[in-house]
Amino acid sequence: MWENFEARLDENEREGSIPLRRALFEVLRSSGLRPGAGITKKMVSLEFGAGERLVWEIQNPSNVFLHIKWRDSAEANGFATELRPYQRGMKDGGRHSALSRDWSFGDADCFVVRIEDAETLRRLIAVLLQSGDALMLNPAAITRWIERLRHFFPAFERFDPPDPHFDEAERTYKLAIAAELKTAIEQAGSDQELADAVNTALAKSNLLQWRAYWPMSPKGNANREQLWPALRALVDAALGAADGHASALEAFVDAWIAAVPDGKPDPARQIAEFLFLHLAPNDGIYIRHSVRQDLWLEAVGSRFPDHASMADTYRDEWRFMQTVRRAFAERGLAPRDMIDVQSALWIVHNYKEEDVATFSRKAIEAAMDAYDSYRQSGEHAAIFEAFGEPRDYWVRSTRARPGRVYPSKPIVGFLRDKTQLNGGWGQKTDAAAQLHNAGYIIVDADDRPIEQPDQNSHLISGRARVQLCAANYYIEPAKEIGAPRVSIRAGDLRADLSERTPTICAALSDENLQRLAGVPKPQLSGPADSRDSIFTFHLAEKAEQSTMTSHPLANISASTNLILYGPPGTGKTYATAWEAVRLCLGDAAAEPLRDHREALMAEYHRLAGEGRIDFVTFHQSMAYEDFVEGRQPMTGSDDDEESVSVGFRLETVPGIFRRIAKRAETGLGKKAISNRITTEGRQIYKMSVGFSRDAGDQELFEEVIEGGYTLLDWEDIDWSDPKYEDAEEILKACEAHGKIEGTVTLQSGQVSITDTFRNRLKAGDIVIVSKGNRLIRAIGEVTGPYEYHPRPEGKFGHRRAVRWLWHDPAGVPVTEIYDGNFTMRSLYWLKKERLNIPALERYMNSAIKEADADAEREAFVLIIDEINRANISKVFGELITLLEPDKRLGQANALKVHLPYSGDEFGVPANLHIIGTMNTADRSIALLDTALRRRFTFRELMPDIEELRRALAARGLDAANLEGIDLCKLLHTINERIEYLFDREHQIGHAYFTSCRSRADVESVMRHKVIPLLAEYFYEDWSKVAAVLGDGDGTNGSHFIEAQRLTAPAGFADDELSDKRRWSVKARFDFSEFAA
Repeated sequence: MWENFEARLDENEREGSIPLRRALFEVLRSSGLRPGAGITKKMVSLEFGAGERLVWEIQNPSNVFLHIKWRDSAEANGFATELRPYQRGMKDGGRHSALSRDWSFGDADCFVVRIEDAETLRRLIAVLLQSGDALMLNPAAITRWIERLRHFFPAFERFDPPDPHFDEAERTYKLAIAAELKTAIEQAGSDQELADAVNTALAKSNLLQWRAYWPMSPKGNANREQLWPALRALVDAALGAADGHASALEAFVDAWIAAVPDGKPDPARQIAEFLFLHLAPNDGIYIRHSVRQDLWLEAVGSRFPDHASMADTYRDEWRFMQTVRRAFAERGLAPRDMIDVQSALWIVHNYKEEDVATFSRKAIEAAMDAYDSYRQSGEHAAIFEAFGEPRDYWVRSTRARPGRVYPSKPIVGFLRDKTQLNGGWGQKTDAAAQLHNAGYIIVDADDRPIEQPDQNSHLISGRARVQLCAANYYIEPAKEIGAPRVSIRAGDLRADLSERTPTICAALSDENLQRLAGVPKPQLSGPADSRDSIFTFHLAEKAEQSTMTSHPLANISASTNLILYGPPGTGKTYATAWEAVRLCLGDAAAEPLRDHREALMAEYHRLAGEGRIDFVTFHQSMAYEDFVEGRQPMTGSDDDEESVSVGFRLETVPGIFRRIAKRAETGLGKKAISNRITTEGRQIYKMSVGFSRDAGDQELFEEVIEGGYTLLDWEDIDWSDPKYEDAEEILKACEAHGKIEGTVTLQSGQVSITDTFRNRLKAGDIVIVSKGNRLIRAIGEVTGPYEYHPRPEGKFGHRRAVRWLWHDPAGVPVTEIYDGNFTMRSLYWLKKERLNIPALERYMNSAIKEADADAEREAFVLIIDEINRANISKVFGELITLLEPDKRLGQANALKVHLPYSGDEFGVPANLHIIGTMNTADRSIALLDTALRRRFTFRELMPDIEELRRALAARGLDAANLEGIDLCKLLHTINERIEYLFDREHQIGHAYFTSCRSRADVESVMRHKVIPLLAEYFYEDWSKVAAVLGDGDGTNGSHFIEAQRLTAPAGFADDELSDKRRWSVKARFDFSEFAA
């Protein structure tokens, strides 16, 4: 239902944007109110409590209507009201028809409350829902919960950026289960397979006790014919809109009670909520019965309501957890989703003292000080003497001490105030495990590191472990002595930690370490991704004020021009994605993704969404005009996409290469990244300054850029008087003194746009200046209030001070930052979900200059698929020379050319990399343009048996024995025969078989991919196809294809055509030649 609600909102916004409308909608959607039956363009109804209704006038969003019985309560809480009585005998009761409908107030009286801002609406809803949907939580309860959360996780400050201990204990495994569950659901072909997928997820989780879901397990006693359809409906609801969760839960509970002998509702509720939380973590919730009862009582002050309907039970649970989420957000904890909220409440309610995640470095070092005192004077003997002489597990201090190793049990005993502890790390509560998880190195008595045991999920590892140890042993000690910088060699950490060098390098360059330790991005020296990689952190200034040494642009890694070529199926697409991500992120950050296809492709798509990676496929008709720039016919007016035009005009339109090159010029360097301006907490507005086709437009644009302000036209009336904070006063002034003809309403441009410019546009908000509807030419930050500066021509007298962050008089396509063209409206609010925020922020920060010429600017990558299919000389034109690394912008021999259509000066940025792919079976590499070959590096990718082994091994399969088939032998044998009969460029790639999981998959690949490809290679000469497959003449014991000798038809002598055969693919294949 919220989708219909939002559609009405968008419909009104298109006719006239009012920021208050969107702000109030967000309040209503997050308040716990439910969309009602009435959703019209002018009015929408919402429901709360037992049949109570609120009606919102969406066209004039400041009006909210309520039943007359709420009037005393509203006025008692300080709200002004106006009566809207129902007058019998008059049409629609003498008021707007929407107020007299069955879905609103019928023939009952109602009243209106004027809403000025989002906070006023929140207060009104709180009044209405104190005993119903809204929950007023005791602030003391929230404070206690946060304190208890931080007690168990001492390093916890916020959910985002994350505390690795909190994530390891409560979040990471839930995300892993959620990912596996989603994949299993997608692959489930039957109700039984779906049930198996849900059971597997429930069994891997610790949220539900096994007895709760046992009835639907393989050995359970549920009636599957009744329960399985209900489970599928529940899963569908979990994957759908959140407003359907409550009714879906109730339907599943009813089915559970009917299908399970002596079935109780709460296990079914828990199963449903488990699915909601894992499949829709932003909106779905899960909460145990005991947690709900106790924490509701503490925070709300009353017992949790005993509802007859499970749907109402869920709604109250949902309202409670959403209110907790808002409370956490208001306290600065930044919860990422409902998994964070569920986890926090579970910790608050169920954790015991032995569950404390870790200790701070300060506390551990203080315990070591206490142990030193015990050795010298006997102080704290009551604790330390209880442990006797230490034996196996010691811990290395992070400070320079005479004796740097300490026994683990006494240290943790002192911290826990306990004299009985296990000293190892087999359990989470063991002494060595607790110190390990705090980022300390466990050693023997001679200070030799003890290797971390495998298969212990309670021990942190990977990047989180590296970052904690780096902070404890290197960064914090350097800070304590006031060192200006500290350098960490990857090999030094490698000697102490059971982690791979790529993991250590990735961890040291990762932003999480910068947040954890409060340091800027490190400077890398030495070889990348090596034991000799050295990461230098500058400590003299905070991360956000860093003045790290910059390197000239000439010292950047050479621009990449690379072509990956080889037969089909050799992994060129995946290799291209890897190269693109590596170039964008750097070797160290990308290395952990190399062997994780899903993670790599997710990062690839994220970078593509930000505009840092672009993709194009070349074809025979590809031309310079498609790739660089050309002219295209345009109809209509550039300033009004809805206007009518009797003809068309030719406009210069940039191609994909020019667009990404322009984008690359906005790539940020170190200084820009560390001091970047973000859109967080700001509203974004589109604004027109002048009209792009007016003669004086360019002069007006240059004036506002140089003057540091923006201008608005409309009525030439001074709006400085404070009374014009009210849009009604602007309306009155326009009616009395305005020169624009026609009826004036609150929605008229001279009123609504003036109100937005004067009142809604706040200091700190961002304005994007358009050039027509298809280009943007400036982005700025509003820095001052409304000012009136009259001009002789009586136009553009309204001014706001602006700090211009970026401008380009020629403009760039609006689609670089927005998902469509702008409209002609002078000023309106832009939805952030329609903006490409990373791309917008790049433009916003592109004016930040580096200390030197440039420094490690963000990389951009253009991928050209099938690069050999186009006429390269025709497509690249004069730009072919500009691709050379030393001819790039900022390099010693930089070149620029004037483009033929726009006349603009153009060069190729050094941070733009080009990766091409080429299928050698499609066209020989020898036919490529010599100029292209000289400017690109070529890397061959051939069928790789070892890659096939690794791909199947990653899924627990054996390529040498997949249900009796030796895939390695199959691929090797086929390719040997192809190379003998044809050439090496037409082999079969390993990627055809990497996704196979069964014998049936192998047969499908052979039948539908390999055999048709061989037939194409050999021009339907099936005797050669048979030779490759080992089927000889296709008659005796063939494996894949068979032949039947054709007898001569009437009129042909037997010897007229020799040995004609009819070839066909066998119904079932025989893999005996390739048996494991």
